[in-house]
Amino acid sequence: MEPLMTTTDNPTSSLKRAPGRPRSEETRQAILDAAIMLVGERDYRDVSIDAIAAAAKVGKQSIYRWWGSKADLVLDALTERSLRRMPPLVPSADAFADLEADLQRFFAFMRNELVAKGVRSLIAEAQLDPAFRQNLYERVHRVRCEALRRVLRHGYALGQFRTGLDEDALAHVIHGAFWYRFLSGTKYSCDDSYAGEIVKLLRPALSTHPT
Repeated sequence: MEPLMTTTDNPTSSLKRAPGRPRSEETRQAILDAAIMLVGERDYRDVSIDAIAAAAKVGKQSIYRWWGSKADLVLDALTERSLRRMPPLVPSADAFADLEADLQRFFAFMRNELVAKGVRSLIAEAQLDPAFRQNLYERVHRVRCEALRRVLRHGYALGQFRTGLDEDALAHVIHGAFWYRFLSGTKYSCDDSYAGEIVKLLRPALSTHPT
């Protein structure tokens, strides 16, 4: 990983500034755009802080003002440019349909070639860096668990989901099924039908009226 630096913005940066927009924020957005572009074009291991700085037309110290490592930067780029664009789930009167729809939209997001490539690289990086592993957990896994909890709470309110289940264990079962396929490179895809199969398997444990 790139080493941590503690410097200030490069005063010679020639980045043009839009009227009324703070220079520092414009610089930050240019860096995120450059990181996303390069990760899409190259292998993650071949993307350096120097290359990102050159593409963004900033000095390296501008990057280290906000991020301590390449992995932290790429994670921000993926979450801010991609994850936050995932449309919110609109609850319905069928909690099981909502759960399936929530998984389908997450699976579809992760099938995006750029997202999948970046996330796989960051997971590998996290195995070597405990601090970054915690950051990745907070920014990706915890966010997904919170989305799942919202679906579960709606199901409780509708009286369709049993209460008293271990929500953390449930999240691990659901997401574990996805991550196994995503990371193992099996011939099976994480498509809409897979989301349906997961919900079908969970229904007897979740339903207040199992059949």
